[in-house]
Amino acid sequence: MLLSPLVLLRVRLLARSLVLLPAAAIASAHAEPVDRMLYAFQDRIITEGDLAFDIDLDPHDQSAVPALEAPDYAAEQRIVDLTIIRALAGDTLIYRPTPEEVEVRWERVRASWPRAEDFDAFLTRWGLDGDALRGLLYSRMVSERYIRRVAATHDVPAETEAFAPIYQEWIAEIRAKAQPRRAP
Repeated sequence: MLLSPLVLLRVRLLARSLVLLPAAAIASAHAEPVDRMLYAFQDRIITEGDLAFDIDLDPHDQSAVPALEAPDYAAEQRIVDLTIIRALAGDTLIYRPTPEEVEVRWERVRASWPRAEDFDAFLTRWGLDGDALRGLLYSRMVSERYIRRVAATHDVPAETEAFAPIYQEWIAEIRAKAQPRRAP
């Protein structure tokens, strides 16, 4: 098989750079985990980083569904439950917030920081930009809308404290059926 001159040049340059690479650098190269998986559900994975982000964002993004803000609702369980709910909601039109609704939520989150620099530092710390955060808020809003539909079937508004026990019973049933897998 004949190789083109350009391919041969690239092979030679690559071979030369490998020879020049110090042996110590090669010996010290090793793989380190970037993040640790906590749970898997369908095609979704929840990592320690996801949980840490959720905990960091939570004080700045109050849910309109009080059941999600209950003080005894562990952050790890909440993120698993919201992942299951988000998967159930899928891309069904009725659960999708409008771009304007997402923008209002994003502005509320942004305004929750005392200074713009603090908000920018938050985004940088998590490797996000404004659009990525909007996407995450969109996903939360889809889950909240799904929960509101569940509340409507019980004739109890999701925005009330009276819905909390109904939500806890409902999500326990959903969780048992979904069976998210905890990583070893």
